[in-house]
Amino acid sequence: MEVALSFANGDIGPLALFRRFRDDWLVTKQASWFFFLAALLTLALTPVFLGRVDPTRMSFWHRFSWGLLGVIGPVALFFLWIGMGRYWFRLDSSQPWAKKVWLAVLVFGIWYGACTYYFFAYLPQMLQRTRAGNLKAARKNA
Repeated sequence: MEVALSFANGDIGPLALFRRFRDDWLVTKQASWFFFLAALLTLALTPVFLGRVDPTRMSFWHRFSWGLLGVIGPVALFFLWIGMGRYWFRLDSSQPWAKKVWLAVLVFGIWYGACTYYFFAYLPQMLQRTRAGNLKAARKNA
């Protein structure tokens, strides 16, 4: 059995995952909620990263919940990091000096930088876009 692969759309290589986030999706309410959930999961993994979680002293259900977080969390943190990187690269409307600072935060802060970027750059811009969209709709209906 032969499997045919199409490379015409360019979805192969190290940037393939980066291109999965379309610009129009990054500014939707759904994306904002997914990024919020990913930021929370990333922050919830902090005790694991710091070695503060001792599964030998936990009940089965506590171990199960930490294990579930250990499976979902890494996917969420890379989703957040790549998504915030894509948003910064393509859509961020910050001043040029602020974009340089945010680049350093995203590169050197890795997923904690992505959480910081989400709460202090992405989310305010999304709220501003939502308000601007609501204002345009209100003017149109008036």
